[in-house]
Amino acid sequence: MSIPKEFSEAAWIEGAGFIKTFFLVNLPLAKTGLATAGTLMFIHNWNEYFFAALLTGHPDNRTIPYAIRFFQGMFNQDFTAMFAALTLVILPGVIVYAIFQEQVARSLVSSGVKG
Repeated sequence: MSIPKEFSEAAWIEGAGFIKTFFLVNLPLAKTGLATAGTLMFIHNWNEYFFAALLTGHPDNRTIPYAIRFFQGMFNQDFTAMFAALTLVILPGVIVYAIFQEQVARSLVSSGVKG
């Protein structure tokens, strides 16, 4: 929505069709927004606990965030193993954000600019 229509119109005047305009004009302009949305959706879906607890009945189908729940017993807690597992669970989200942090920051900075 934030991509100006003038770019698409200029490509149309130059003779580009819909597909060429989309891939050569609109998609590069939307790259930062797509990177931000993809990063946030990855982190949200990776940390999903509720649906994993609701939909997985068999122990072989557990997701990693849901499996951390089983480090805690009724009368004992293995904090060392649980914190090591939490570190491994958090690591993919941190890596994905580190890869796309420039696009995320650029998208957030440009979203407040009007004019």
